[in-house]
Amino acid sequence: MKTKMGVCLALVLCATAAFAEWKMDFPEQYRKEGIDKAVIAAIEQGALPVDIVENGLQLEGLNPQNLVKALYCAGANGKDIIAAAQQHEISEIILAAGYKKAIEECGDQIADSQAYTPIAMGFAGAPDLPSDNSSASPDGTEQ
Repeated sequence: MKTKMGVCLALVLCATAAFAEWKMDFPEQYRKEGIDKAVIAAIEQGALPVDIVENGLQLEGLNPQNLVKALYCAGANGKDIIAAAQQHEISEIILAAGYKKAIEECGDQIADSQAYTPIAMGFAGAPDLPSDNSSASPDGTEQ
């Protein structure tokens, strides 16, 4: 029984040390290589988007939009990015701008392209819908 508990304790300590290691490396890697590479390294070491956002927002001079973009470009799940942004009070405007920047810079690397698709890019609140100049009624019949 003591052996099993010792093995479990050793596993927990190793996992905790590995998890804490990315937090120590993250600020230095950001300063040396930029936020994109720092986020990729953190994800490879098992960091979750919520933890990356929490630590990223503490980095001096980092624009949250670039943090959001880096998470999308690193292949993080869009729902996790949105949840992390909401938890750390990153506005919808910044989230949308980060997503748009990610599409422009690394669209092929984004894990789920429908994860966050802004309804409207303007401030009017109405969706930008294409107009096909049809006169279909709500029931689908042509008028």
